[in-house]
Amino acid sequence: MTLSDCFVSVVAPLSDDGDIVDSFVREVSEVLKEHYSNYELVLVDDGSRDDTVAVVRKLLTHIECVRLITFSRPFGTEVAISAGLDTAIGDYVVVALADSDPPKLIPHLVERSRKDSRTVVGVQQRRGPEPVWNRLGARLFYWYCNRHLKLNIPQNSTYFRVLSRQAVNAITQIKDRTRFLRSFSAQVGFPVELYEYEQVSRRQRPRQRRLMDAISLAVGIIVANSTHPLRMVSWLGFGLSALNLLYMGYVLLVYLFKKEVAEGWATLSLQNAVMFFCLFLFVTVLCEYIGRIVGELRTRPHYYTLEEHNSSVVIANEDRKNVTTQATEERSS
Repeated sequence: MTLSDCFVSVVAPLSDDGDIVDSFVREVSEVLKEHYSNYELVLVDDGSRDDTVAVVRKLLTHIECVRLITFSRPFGTEVAISAGLDTAIGDYVVVALADSDPPKLIPHLVERSRKDSRTVVGVQQRRGPEPVWNRLGARLFYWYCNRHLKLNIPQNSTYFRVLSRQAVNAITQIKDRTRFLRSFSAQVGFPVELYEYEQVSRRQRPRQRRLMDAISLAVGIIVANSTHPLRMVSWLGFGLSALNLLYMGYVLLVYLFKKEVAEGWATLSLQNAVMFFCLFLFVTVLCEYIGRIVGELRTRPHYYTLEEHNSSVVIANEDRKNVTTQATEERSS
């Protein structure tokens, strides 16, 4: 079998995976060695409390092209993946989870990405067993992100994906404190191809994300990538302030044209209306300012370059001078 000439990096975050990391590393290494002459496996340990690091260190003594990055404490899967992307040197970078992603698909996904430097994103064919509220919450999350935030996060997408070097370079330019790979992959604007696959289970009882962890992740993605919630509050405040303004007009009309008005009603109503009008208007202005400040503080590039091409035409006149330089010489003479 002909070995591919491209350099492939595989980034895998680890967290208390001492029971499965040995088989995962061996399987990935065999696949990479069979298909590529240049490759690396980058393991990022997210502060594991079991023997994950000890197991990997033993593997480093007899399995080649494996690197281990160890965090001082848990920082989360997203940060672990980001650390792997920062250090990966491959032409194509594969992100895979040790407990659920099949290494045998790596060559196939890389080839699909090599055709036109697309980002190939894994989508699970069916979600695993989970409570009904988790499924409903996931649907609501994807609908809101794709409909209102324009994040274009594929429904049921996973971390399993292949990124070209251009895509990795673009993603690593984003230095937000909270980094979410699934939103960044789509946000940089490079072509994306979805690939449905069936996840594997290296554990008898697969881990399930807790409801509060899922809610925290969803809120983090929304807040980090959009000011839409602030804009909704802003419009709500504006609408309520407008209603209070109309109510003030109503109170004045009643006071001016109605013959019998309860004593103190008009004064008390106007005071309340003015107070709530000012309050809601203040909320509107505050939300707008916070939204603008958040947008300015994001450390993200203003654009991402997909490709760059140069002219292949050879200059015919080698004596052609730079226009600015030539004009300067003429003026000096």
